[in-house]
Amino acid sequence: MRAATWEMRSFLGASAAIAVAFVLALAYLASSTGVATAGYEAQRLQATRDELRRRNTLLELELAKLDAPARIDSEAKRLGLVRVPFIPVVQAEPLTARK
Repeated sequence: MRAATWEMRSFLGASAAIAVAFVLALAYLASSTGVATAGYEAQRLQATRDELRRRNTLLELELAKLDAPARIDSEAKRLGLVRVPFIPVVQAEPLTARK
């Protein structure tokens, strides 16, 4: 009877140790998979950020070209607009409330 009890305790102890090792291995795999997934996501986001920065730089260059005074003058001439030597300003009369 004593031998059977000792064998049972040994079996249960070994089984528990194996189960704990298995759970720890699963936790490690889940953790490393999560880290790898986060790394891939970070790389994807960095690539997206780099592409958006490149596009932003191109748009800033295009804006600088479009804002150039020489381009605006040439476009105005093409549309038939002329530069006015002076701009008349009309003074507004002060408004008073009627009673």
